[in-house]
Amino acid sequence: MTTCLLTFEDIWPDGLPESDALIAQLRERVHRDGICAEDFRLLAERGGEAFQLVFGENVLVKIEFDVARIGEHSHLVHVAEAGRRPEVITAYPEDGELRVLGPMGWGECPHSPMRQPRGTQRVGVIARDFDQERWLKIAVLARAIDEARLNYNFLFQNSNSVVATLAHAAETGFVDLPGGGFNLGSGNLLYDELSGGRQVPRFLVRGGMSYSAGAESPVPDTLPQSANTEG
Repeated sequence: MTTCLLTFEDIWPDGLPESDALIAQLRERVHRDGICAEDFRLLAERGGEAFQLVFGENVLVKIEFDVARIGEHSHLVHVAEAGRRPEVITAYPEDGELRVLGPMGWGECPHSPMRQPRGTQRVGVIARDFDQERWLKIAVLARAIDEARLNYNFLFQNSNSVVATLAHAAETGFVDLPGGGFNLGSGNLLYDELSGGRQVPRFLVRGGMSYSAGAESPVPDTLPQSANTEG
């Protein structure tokens, strides 16, 4: 049974926290111990201002949760400055293909914890001073991965592979948050596959609706190169 760390009172029933000390305490608890799905839903429903108070402004946040007991699913969230909504980029399997969705607002994303609660969310800030320009840069790469329709493989080529590739492109490096299972696939940067290199065998997952990434940014003509490691 997951123990929720927050209460309704923690997330300011009267609009905003009463003091900077309360904000700092709440942020420390979330970053240290994670946040259960229902708490995350409550926080997200409070809107962008709540995210900014808990995580800060212009930060890149990684959120992960357990799947199949041994593995972890990862996605990235950009918490921008006041006036801009937090956005998510997440990857998922569809008919054996690796798909990537986003950037999208939490309320619009069908794969966010708001729509599909998954127990405890482990949350960590992996980059500060991460402005909109840097976020749009990795959004272009996310769209390129989605449009490549690479094989999905639970062990080697999955959401962790996507997050690792995007984090590498953003020069942040892949961060394994404390707790949970293994970040299967995080060692497989996808540059070689995007350039037509060898792929791991497909791990077929059928069903579900089809979602495509947004078309706000063009697909890059050239992609950086990296060795393909299957892990």
